[in-house]
Amino acid sequence: MTDQYCSRDVSPLLILSWIYAAIIILWFLLHGWFGDTLWWLALLNAFVPFFFLPLVILVPICFVYRDWRYWRSVLVPLVIFVFLYGELFLPNVPVRNADSITVMTFNIWGGSQSTETAHVIVENGLPDIIALQELTPQMVNVFLEEIGDLYPYRLLSPEGTYRGMGVLSRFPLTEIDTRHLAHPWWQVQAMRIETPAGPFTLYNVHPDATNVLVYIEEERDIPAEVRSSMALRQQTIEMLVADFSQRDGPIVVVGDFNSTDQSDVYALMRQHLTDAHRASGWGLGHTFPAYGGSFRGIPIVPLQMRLDMAFLSRDFQAARTWVSQAYGESDHRPLLTEFVWR
Repeated sequence: MTDQYCSRDVSPLLILSWIYAAIIILWFLLHGWFGDTLWWLALLNAFVPFFFLPLVILVPICFVYRDWRYWRSVLVPLVIFVFLYGELFLPNVPVRNADSITVMTFNIWGGSQSTETAHVIVENGLPDIIALQELTPQMVNVFLEEIGDLYPYRLLSPEGTYRGMGVLSRFPLTEIDTRHLAHPWWQVQAMRIETPAGPFTLYNVHPDATNVLVYIEEERDIPAEVRSSMALRQQTIEMLVADFSQRDGPIVVVGDFNSTDQSDVYALMRQHLTDAHRASGWGLGHTFPAYGGSFRGIPIVPLQMRLDMAFLSRDFQAARTWVSQAYGESDHRPLLTEFVWR
């Protein structure tokens, strides 16, 4: 009698839970079949973790009402979440040795001007190698003045816009010619780094972004712009993969990929390299935007996406990966990865 009463009393909620499950299943099938080839689906794929927020309410309801129909409606979305993200919430045991190397990737924001941003590196324990994106001439001077004596080896290519890049290193480095990868809408640096444990090739990358807010402000054709930016990122990452695949020796690729872990770009990278965060991080690892804001009066939630990533060849084992709590003036939070030689 009690079960019947409870079932009848919460039937609207049960209907909503089934509708939610159907939406999640539909997205999962479309995502698996089309990936980022449909512009609107590509935008949805950037916000996948938020799709599972209703589970925070629905799962406790299943325990409260103890109605098997609730569990049936919640089980499939829950399984999909575990399939996509479950490994990110398992405990990790750091693997370290004397030859471990720490790399930071940090999009400092082209508008950064003060020492506050440079101090982020100090607050994160002065990593061995720092890959910077959106590096301007002014910030080069700030970095060199604040920590230049600690990083004697550098490859700096600043520009007055978001296209500047640079690498600061404790280890000797030699630039690799990347003119064959040149493109007006993406930036890449490559270098050979000599460490006490051996050399490896490091890529610092920054593909073009899909920025819907800019498209709205400038009254551009949103579907056309999204399709164009997605196709361009796919093309540039294909060029990158082709380049590092023909090189001998260990590979590390870091940067602001302007893509999430549910994108076609990410899937292509994982076919060849290990995602350091998946291997040794914990949680969703979101890095952008670093702080909240608003657009036309609509609040923007902070830390919506994981755009900043590190990928390692099988020569390395990721020991620990984490997102910095300090970010200075930047709209990105730095990602740090400590790895060891196998």
